[in-house]
Amino acid sequence: MQIKFKTLLLLLLVGIAFTSCRNGKDSEASNDDSNLEQVENTSNNDGITSKDSQQDISTTITEEDGGATSPNSPKGNKAPLTLDCNYFRDNPNTVLKDNPEAPVDYIISCFTRIDGKLTIEPGVVIAFEQNAGMEFKDKAAFSMKGTAAKPILLTGKEKRAGSWRGIHTESPSSTNIMTYVTIDYAGGGTSRAALAIYREASNLTMENCTVSNSKFIGILVKDDVAKDVRNINMKNCIFTKNNIPLQTNITRIGMLNGTNSFSGNKNDYVYIDRENLKGDATWAKLDVPYFLQDNFRYHDGVLTVEPGVVIIMSAQNWMHISNKASLVMVGTAADPIIIRGEHDVAGFWQQLNIDSSSPLNKIGHAIFKNAGRTTEEPNGAIFLGRSKFLSIHDVVFNNCFEYGLSIQDASKSHFEYSNLTLEKTSKLLSDYSGKEIDDLNKS
Repeated sequence: MQIKFKTLLLLLLVGIAFTSCRNGKDSEASNDDSNLEQVENTSNNDGITSKDSQQDISTTITEEDGGATSPNSPKGNKAPLTLDCNYFRDNPNTVLKDNPEAPVDYIISCFTRIDGKLTIEPGVVIAFEQNAGMEFKDKAAFSMKGTAAKPILLTGKEKRAGSWRGIHTESPSSTNIMTYVTIDYAGGGTSRAALAIYREASNLTMENCTVSNSKFIGILVKDDVAKDVRNINMKNCIFTKNNIPLQTNITRIGMLNGTNSFSGNKNDYVYIDRENLKGDATWAKLDVPYFLQDNFRYHDGVLTVEPGVVIIMSAQNWMHISNKASLVMVGTAADPIIIRGEHDVAGFWQQLNIDSSSPLNKIGHAIFKNAGRTTEEPNGAIFLGRSKFLSIHDVVFNNCFEYGLSIQDASKSHFEYSNLTLEKTSKLLSDYSGKEIDDLNKS
């Protein structure tokens, strides 16, 4: 009896222990389910867990139509996304979208190379760190289409002229376009330009854009182009608060027109270098002068200079119209064409040399100022070569070195003139040797 009681007691204890152990495992399983539910609840609507959300949100990329990708900004995020130096290499077809909740959408920290396609949508704001910028190579293409209501802003994190390098492009893509884009506080780096365009084949259409606060140059267009190339087009753009609004060479004057504004800069002129202009061209009136840094040569085609054009000449430089070229330089009484020296000094620049027999050659309602050779003959502000053609009227020679006009051989040239005025210029006409001509009929 005593043995049976001990046996029953032992079985009872074993049963209690088994039940307790089973309840403990059920409780542990219940806690695991609760933890899993808690982790799932911390995921946001984009499927990023709380751990993932602590990572750099710029690494999250969404797929767009046409194989493009776009940096993803989670709902409610007001901070800019940082695009690292390899972002555009790893994502060769990128769309940058506007986050209406973020004052700045993206930060770029380096001078990043782009070989693919970049689309920047209306309203996007990109802030560039010191020495950062974008470089579009020859296989790249870009579309930056803002609107009047939602312009695109490319600016520096530091609001200081030259705080970032700018936008550089050598892309020949015909789809390259910038509309309602502002480039602000750039112009640092070796190019010294907020927008630098390289290579003859580069293409860009700019409309309603603003380039401002560049440390040196607003827009720089390099490389000569053939006479039939018109691959840089600008319309209704503003270049202001820069050191120089625009620098290019003489072959690019076809891209300039009166719809653009270049005033309000430290130096209010368009900086022109190189010598040879090619083919038919129109020298358009701007709201600032052209500043020629080199001599000017024109060999063929018809050059039309619009009323109101102002050209500043560097020291001892000259203009030469020759061979098959034609010059049509006709202003109006209210809007004369002016060619003057950089400084108001007689003989500061040399002369306009017309060595062309084109019957189209005509100068009217113009002012020639500060011209004339000071050390050699002939020293007229305008020199007409032998057997050449020129019709000239309503021209003022102001503060020229000695003569207004010099003619190599009046008897063998077709020369018509009327209403020529001398102001602070001693004599009107000379021959090739510098001798004064009183009567052309006797020459």
